[in-house]
Amino acid sequence: MKKMILIMTVMVTAGMTTAGTVRENCGCGLGSMALGDETGIVSHLAATILNGISGNQTFGVSSGTLDCDQSTNLVSTRDVEVFVADNMDHIAIEAANGEGAYLAALADLLQIEDSQRDNFYLSLQLNFNRIFTGENATATNVTRSIVQLI
Repeated sequence: MKKMILIMTVMVTAGMTTAGTVRENCGCGLGSMALGDETGIVSHLAATILNGISGNQTFGVSSGTLDCDQSTNLVSTRDVEVFVADNMDHIAIEAANGEGAYLAALADLLQIEDSQRDNFYLSLQLNFNRIFTGENATATNVTRSIVQLI
């Protein structure tokens, strides 16, 4: 029994000393900014509690503050949906052909890299019937299908 306690103590101690910094393990937020380079279980718990009770990580992530990186890949599906609604006939024709100015504008809105655009256009063409489900296809459904495709 004493041997088991000794082994567990060594494992816990080793884990605590190699656990990394607060910034590495607790993410971003006020607690991580205040205790970012600290190591040890107490610092990790304090940072986690501070981040949690103040709810500042959500704000940090959405605003890019508090040492949080704001995602650069966020695409507003609402903007895409408005574009699709305003131009659905043109997009459908160009998607069937696999090229066109409206598809290029759609690719811009979706932040498709230039090197991937031909694949995007081909994908729209090959999945045309899945994206444009008929005369009653809505911009919302078309947008969802396109976003799922990419």
